[in-house]
Amino acid sequence: MTRLLGCVIAVLFSLPLLVGLAGSVVPAIGLLPELAPGNGFARLFDDPRFQPSVLLSLKTGLLATALTLLITLLTLVCAHGTRLWRWLMAFLPPLLAVPHAAMAVGLVFLISPSGWLVRLVTPGITGLERPPLAWVVPDSGGWSLILGLVVKEVPFLLLAAAAQLSTINVESSLRIGRTLGYSPSRCWSRLILPQLYARIRLTLLIILVFNVSVVDMAILLGPGNPPTFAVFLLSLVNEPGLRAAASAGALLLAAGAITLIVLVLIIEKLIATLAAYRRESGHRGKALGTLRRVGQVVVASLLMLSVSAMLMLLLWSVARRWRFPNALPTQWTAENWLSRSDLVLNPLLCTLSFALFVVVFATGSAIAWLESERAGKMPRLDWLWYIPLLIPQVTLLFGWQAMALLLRVDGQWLTVAYAHWVYALPYVVLILAVAWREFDPNWNSAAAVLGAGYWKILFRVRLPLLAKPVAQAAAVALAVSVAQYLPTLLLGAGRHQTLAIELVTSFGGVDRRVIATLAALQSLLPLIAFVAALGIPSLRQSAKQESHAVA
Repeated sequence: MTRLLGCVIAVLFSLPLLVGLAGSVVPAIGLLPELAPGNGFARLFDDPRFQPSVLLSLKTGLLATALTLLITLLTLVCAHGTRLWRWLMAFLPPLLAVPHAAMAVGLVFLISPSGWLVRLVTPGITGLERPPLAWVVPDSGGWSLILGLVVKEVPFLLLAAAAQLSTINVESSLRIGRTLGYSPSRCWSRLILPQLYARIRLTLLIILVFNVSVVDMAILLGPGNPPTFAVFLLSLVNEPGLRAAASAGALLLAAGAITLIVLVLIIEKLIATLAAYRRESGHRGKALGTLRRVGQVVVASLLMLSVSAMLMLLLWSVARRWRFPNALPTQWTAENWLSRSDLVLNPLLCTLSFALFVVVFATGSAIAWLESERAGKMPRLDWLWYIPLLIPQVTLLFGWQAMALLLRVDGQWLTVAYAHWVYALPYVVLILAVAWREFDPNWNSAAAVLGAGYWKILFRVRLPLLAKPVAQAAAVALAVSVAQYLPTLLLGAGRHQTLAIELVTSFGGVDRRVIATLAALQSLLPLIAFVAALGIPSLRQSAKQESHAVA
């Protein structure tokens, strides 16, 4: 049964990946004329929007990824071990839980010509009575999108790096380097970062693929003419007779992502060679206190920008009247939350239905897989879980949608929930894998000696002792489901209006207060889940300790 359950999970996870790839290849080469007539590649190349959209995606994706890596390394070198680092470790997990679309909306409210940053200096410093016309958000160059991607992805990479620092023994490396006469920055660049980069390389590649293929943030923060390549393909798939071109573009996007991954690995080799030469030179360098303070200012500014963007959502969601250039609303109200049931309550219930399904089945599937792995019935297949994270969503979902249309299962609740499960399961497995594999087997042996069977050991020993990582994995599953825009859009056939769908489709055409309410609600769901994941195991542990003390 253990082996059978593991095989079922692997098949259920792998099948949509294979179907998605096949569903993109077949229409692109003209083998599905009833659904996608014509030569997809020829139509794609003939479209005048093709080349500008590709160039824009490369510009925004590569720059955002490079800046994310640079700011992460700058943070580690300049802030590690300081009070700022402790503040970062406290604020980054909640920021990481905020969905991309909600963060994008908050940034628009913050940096637009009528945004809060302009209001803070108007009219006292600027003398303006109306919003300035010097810039617009989104801008035609994609810089707003780059900023949004950096603000959202830096916490992800920084937390991944912080989690790996404990395996490197940073303090010992710094002590040895300082003893040899190296400055702190040289200690990081010579001793610590080469070890750390190898541990966060895969996370960086996931960020790269996401940045060049993101859809929801590109719709909210990216230019419309031309759009990014992924948004351009999304417009093609919705136009009659152009599905073949959309599928061809999805394959090109996947090929481009693979090419960029290879390019990053080549650049990494070149930098590693140069770094090895510089290490052999023995140059000690000088301690640059000014540069260190500049780095800390950059990091603190990015943190304040993220927090301010979230604050904007809360302020606009309770504002009745907020005219420019007032820094705060002049009238407050709770009606945006209470009297908009058609725009808030229905998407909330729909979102929760998918999220609860994903929490239960993704967490259960991950536990079942790791149990089969622990029992030796299934091999370690960590590479399998990274596949949907390293392939653009557009590539898989265009093919998945084509197959769903042929099988007449598009728009079904279970089809959408299945897609959410596929994208949440990798995160849950990878989070639980470390704790599950490092679990001390002596606990199992002790319980077995006392006569406990397999199920009693699992539910009375392993799961209680691993309650904290299980709760955190469940919170991540909920956050992933709440943020899913493209799977719900393409497979839902417009029948499932989640908060993500309602937020993106309503942006720009509905009252700003309603948009803020939707974005704030979408952010609150994962935040509540993470607070519960951190608090409930601690409360249970405290209750047990008190009961033992009373006894």
